[in-house]
Amino acid sequence: MPFSLQSLLSGFVLPDLLAALLCMVLIALMIRAGVMDHPVHRSSHTRPIPKGGGIGIIGAFLLCLGPTLYLSHQPVLTGPVLGLISGVILLAVVSWLDDLYSFPARYKLAAQFGAAALVAFGNGAAVPLSVLFILGAVFITNALNFIDGINGLAAGTMALTSLLLAAAGIQPCLFVLFAVCLLAFLPWNFPKARIFMGDVGSQSGALIVAWGAMQPHRYSVMLTLALLSGVVWDVLFTLARRARAGDHLAQAHRGHLYQLAIRSGMPMPLVTVFYWGFVVWGAVACHAKQPWETGLLVLLPQLCWTGYICTRAKARVQDRW
Repeated sequence: MPFSLQSLLSGFVLPDLLAALLCMVLIALMIRAGVMDHPVHRSSHTRPIPKGGGIGIIGAFLLCLGPTLYLSHQPVLTGPVLGLISGVILLAVVSWLDDLYSFPARYKLAAQFGAAALVAFGNGAAVPLSVLFILGAVFITNALNFIDGINGLAAGTMALTSLLLAAAGIQPCLFVLFAVCLLAFLPWNFPKARIFMGDVGSQSGALIVAWGAMQPHRYSVMLTLALLSGVVWDVLFTLARRARAGDHLAQAHRGHLYQLAIRSGMPMPLVTVFYWGFVVWGAVACHAKQPWETGLLVLLPQLCWTGYICTRAKARVQDRW
């Protein structure tokens, strides 16, 4: 799997700088708006913190996407781009309304499927492939939303993933723009949070990342999954463990590996950096000659991480996990 600095740098255009500034302005406005995320028993924060940073990320991305593609001499009004814009807007609007009014889960899931369908069918794939893309996009959307529980983890993972997708030649202009918006948000959220990105950032951002796997590139699916290996493994392992224990899978909990790491005493910034490292390792693993070798290389650190965290949790976490 070749990565190219030239492909990455070719994605940088003037609107990226404007997007970073616009993102920071919108974030500052959302902090002043004062829509707060109040801590509950499963929260990692202990005081109310503004949410809505995703408005800055996604708003800047959508507003600057057209100029970015135009100045890069790429067509703007294409099926894939229009499908992406439509899906992201739909999911962002529903996610923000959910942040304000807390919808039932079935409504949020319906919005995720609707947004994923807009994105998948916009790429013009055959129906069976589009169905797989929709299911995959919904899973990635929920996975990154589940993992957005500590400062910088989801935003940094998406930023690194976007930069590496761009370096692989997968829609460089679009993914560099998205990475710039995420990087403009990160100082507001990591290591200490002045604002959270909320569901608008985690879910709509995850849909953008999932769109990368739908692109007509030889390695798009494998690379996207390898880069998100830490997130995907955490969610799959947690679901399997909870299913085996007979827990209700849709019930909120604090049993993800990253949550157990913190509950067992690991510093929150260190846990975040570990998950960023999984993204980079996923890119390294994609240099293997055979797909099974890539899969093995991706899996080994996850198994080591899982064993280490579960051992710590058994020794140090007193309540049920």
